[in-house]
Amino acid sequence: MSATISLAAMTTRGRSSSVKLTVLAVSLIFVLLLLLTTLHSTDVSLRQQLPPTVERVQPPKPSSALASPIEVIEEPFDEELVRQLEYELPEVDYGFWTRYAKPHRYRRNSTCAQYPDPLELQLHNTYWQTFINANVTFRLYAAYMDMRPGVKLPLGVVRILATANQIHSTFPPTYCQLWYAGHKEPIMTRVSEYLSVWVYAWGHTPLLSYPHLLSCPVPELPLQLKGATPRVVSLVSDSCDRASNSLRVHFDRSPVANTTAKPKASANVSSLFLTKSSGRPSAPSGGGKLNFGVCVKAFDFPYVDLSARLIEWFELQRLLGASRIYAYIYDVHPAVQRVLDYYQRIDFLELRPLTMANGMPRLRHYQHQLLQHRRLIKRLNELIPYNDCFYRNMYRHDYMLNVDIDEVIMPLGKLHSWQDVVDADEIETRANCPNGHVSLCFINTYFIKTVPEALNHEQLEADELYVLQHTLRHRNYSLPNRATKCFHNTRYSVTLHNHFTLKWLPGGCSQHTLSTQLAQMQHYREPDVKYDMSEVVEDRSVWRYANQLRAAVEYAWLHLNDVQEQVANMEEDQNTLDELPEQETDLEQAQEQHQVLEQTHTANAAN
Repeated sequence: MSATISLAAMTTRGRSSSVKLTVLAVSLIFVLLLLLTTLHSTDVSLRQQLPPTVERVQPPKPSSALASPIEVIEEPFDEELVRQLEYELPEVDYGFWTRYAKPHRYRRNSTCAQYPDPLELQLHNTYWQTFINANVTFRLYAAYMDMRPGVKLPLGVVRILATANQIHSTFPPTYCQLWYAGHKEPIMTRVSEYLSVWVYAWGHTPLLSYPHLLSCPVPELPLQLKGATPRVVSLVSDSCDRASNSLRVHFDRSPVANTTAKPKASANVSSLFLTKSSGRPSAPSGGGKLNFGVCVKAFDFPYVDLSARLIEWFELQRLLGASRIYAYIYDVHPAVQRVLDYYQRIDFLELRPLTMANGMPRLRHYQHQLLQHRRLIKRLNELIPYNDCFYRNMYRHDYMLNVDIDEVIMPLGKLHSWQDVVDADEIETRANCPNGHVSLCFINTYFIKTVPEALNHEQLEADELYVLQHTLRHRNYSLPNRATKCFHNTRYSVTLHNHFTLKWLPGGCSQHTLSTQLAQMQHYREPDVKYDMSEVVEDRSVWRYANQLRAAVEYAWLHLNDVQEQVANMEEDQNTLDELPEQETDLEQAQEQHQVLEQTHTANAAN
């Protein structure tokens, strides 16, 4: 009995141990599986969290038609590299460096006046270069050759547009190194003038960047340089210094076609300016037609789509007599950029990117806030594009006009173009000013935002052009020289403000304000002073151009996307070409199948 009980107990303990072992084994397997699952999940999670810059190693794929080709960007070299560098830094003459200065080791000697290496220039905010002399910091923007008769120097003067961190103070002596093609040594001269392009009384704060125009008179040259003009200019504190700045010298005499007359013929420098007998700009275009260029300060419209207004303004300038528009750009809305691209394509607009001299970065939101809330900085920087535009193009036009895109110089009465206005005024003023005025200025009048009711006039459409809708203006004109805009005579002007010529060469009369019987400056904005509607009159002068303007604007809208459509068509054609080999393969397979079927059919028929 006891033996039987003992055996039963042993059996029970054995079964219990077996169960425990089984449970333990199952638990271990479960834990192991759980651990493996966790490790796998962690690995997947880590892979998903890899930043996009971390390249994940993938096994090599076999070569096949489906594999995407690797895009290879070739490094430019030689002439192509020069073009790319000059596109990035347009005021540095890399072509002169690679063709002349570098291979021929331009310098006075091994320790004096070596040509500046472009890779060692003191660049500032992309489009500027820094030159420090004593306690004055200059920011250099561009240089130009001035050989107008009024300069009174047989070989002319090189003008340098720059800013300085002082105004109304003495400048330390500064030297100019003038570099010529084919002449290894620089021609030395000293800066003769530091002309401020800002009036001290208008406002001044220490250490801001005040625009100046520096003058480097060209001295007597060696015989082998007779008739040559400098290609590059550098500023130094001592004539033997190696400069840290290098500016190409602009001397563009290429003609610009007059869109309201026959294209200009080629002309030499002297034929581009006044003749003593006529006392007016002697335009080389046929029929005595004058050539007008229009300068616009830097666009800063990052958030507002002004494309419709801008097209309208461009086309109205063309109708009135503008040969070309020259504009600068900080940042614009994408739709506005599309308009600017169009007018560049048709060669009616030259557009240049711009940064500020004080070094503020070209960041969309920050830059816009700065221009909106720091008025003095904005006003100072506006003078750079106005003067740069004048000097780059003074040999190409008879008059340059500085305006904003809400301003229009409008001929009145029987006059229909700017040419008509100048001709009519000349009849009255020639006796008192036979050599012409330095500028012809127009009195300002404000066209308000209120749209008149269409009483006794043709019904206004909802999408009518802005200037055709807004025909109410303040009855009183602004005082002369207040908010005025001028045609600046390219024979005489030296420094320009937004509204008038600040300094000019001898020979011409001072600026002249034209009668409002001839023309007016239509300013499409609200007046600065309060008014009531009893002080407003309707002025429909612009309606004389209504049909032409509507047609021109419609044409521009229809052709804005020409390039985009061409690119899309090219891409579609390329895709079609890419598909051709596959189509040819399918055709070959079909032909093979057809041959097999024919052979089978022939064999069956023979059997």
